[in-house]
Amino acid sequence: MTTLSVNFLGPNHDRNAHRKTWLLVAVFSIAVTLVSAAGAAASYRSVQSGQGVMDEFVRLPVIGDIRSFVFGENSGEITVAGVKRDENRMNILLLGIGGAGHDGSLLTDTIIFISIDLKEKRVGMISIPRDTAWRRPDGIYEKINAVHAWEEQANPGKGAVGTAEKFSEAFDVHIDHVIRIDFRGFTAFVDALGGIDINVERSFTDAEYPTPDDLWQTVSFKKGEQRMDGSRTLIYVRSRHGNNGEGGDFARAKRQQLVLMAIRERLLSLDTLTDPSKLANLYSAVTRHVQSDLSPWDAFRLAPMLEDFSRDKIVNRVLMDAPDGELVATNLNGNFLLFPKGGDWSRIKALIADPLKTDADLAASVPDLANVEIKNGTLRNGLAFEVANALSLQGFTAENMGNAARRQYKRTMIFDLTGGKKSAELETLRLALDADVSLTNAETLQDDSSRFVYAEDLSKEQIGNAQTDFLVILGESAYPFVDQIYATNTQS
Repeated sequence: MTTLSVNFLGPNHDRNAHRKTWLLVAVFSIAVTLVSAAGAAASYRSVQSGQGVMDEFVRLPVIGDIRSFVFGENSGEITVAGVKRDENRMNILLLGIGGAGHDGSLLTDTIIFISIDLKEKRVGMISIPRDTAWRRPDGIYEKINAVHAWEEQANPGKGAVGTAEKFSEAFDVHIDHVIRIDFRGFTAFVDALGGIDINVERSFTDAEYPTPDDLWQTVSFKKGEQRMDGSRTLIYVRSRHGNNGEGGDFARAKRQQLVLMAIRERLLSLDTLTDPSKLANLYSAVTRHVQSDLSPWDAFRLAPMLEDFSRDKIVNRVLMDAPDGELVATNLNGNFLLFPKGGDWSRIKALIADPLKTDADLAASVPDLANVEIKNGTLRNGLAFEVANALSLQGFTAENMGNAARRQYKRTMIFDLTGGKKSAELETLRLALDADVSLTNAETLQDDSSRFVYAEDLSKEQIGNAQTDFLVILGESAYPFVDQIYATNTQS
């Protein structure tokens, strides 16, 4: 007779049990060593001061560290009225700052929102560019990377939790935990892991990477898998002036998510979880350079959850200003800012609420924005540029086409190239720019099929793009539109 053996505990039970046992042994060993050393130090201090041993024991810095390690005494609670928590989700906000010794030490160099689907065992990560526009209570827009700086300055030691609360309120999503780490902590953490393995997707060189003395240096990375220590990894995630498609914040955000995946793999390796010295080094890196609502002990308790989420169930996204992206680049009073297309935050809020949305769902939610070409028909330099920026906040895709053939328009003129198919958008434009709508139809050149219209005094105005819905020739009547926008929504 054949005996059928059934393992109800699952195929990985023995391995997981062995790993957890080693983890508990390592943590217990570290705790015993720390407490023993603290007891000896307290006894010595008691003799010197004449105070009781227990009085000196609780005053020791290491005991304060242990209290923080276990209980997270310096942490806060992320609570925002009216924002509901999804029991099947765990949302984590990850912030990266320069820290002491760096310019703008409290500005967030990295903002990553992580949403964990506890039921389906899936993870969605969204990188939020640091140049994303953030509206302050006074109506002035600033870069989103300044939010943490304001919060930390207002409540020292609580900036991370304050930032999470502000984000939770702005994006209407519950945030369960927040973790903020500075450059030194990040470097120490990776070194404590023994380095991480990164598969560099493409070679690049950055000739403008900052040095500690505010100069520039050249750094390079070759395509392929390689082991990086903490310093090298920090350069990899900070570089933003690389060639070969690796320049800018969007490429950097993708690399940051790649590094997070590599850290996950390293944390899951057996030698990390069973090496007391590495655990001690990780503890040191965490306590000195991380601010969070989580105590390190909470983090250690949550760490085994990493094994439940396979790489193929992790979705990585970056908010971008690409044609199929969610953002549009705008310049307000010399400030480069990224706003949602059409000025509508609802799509970005929906994406943050559920980063696991399919591409089809996201494509269906892209607004069909009217395309506007703008030419300056006045003597005010830069007016077309200003209007194009301002209209990008009002629900249009606006392009600055430079100067009109004439520069003496009193009234703004709008040429409708849709044949009346976008009447609502036309009326919005007319009211915003205090414009007149021309009844002149576009004509087509037989040579190259390009289009043009005849404007005032029969001046010929070329239409640059086949997809253009409206051609706008700016007159002085458009001045109040940009003057109002720039006076209330920007800072110097």
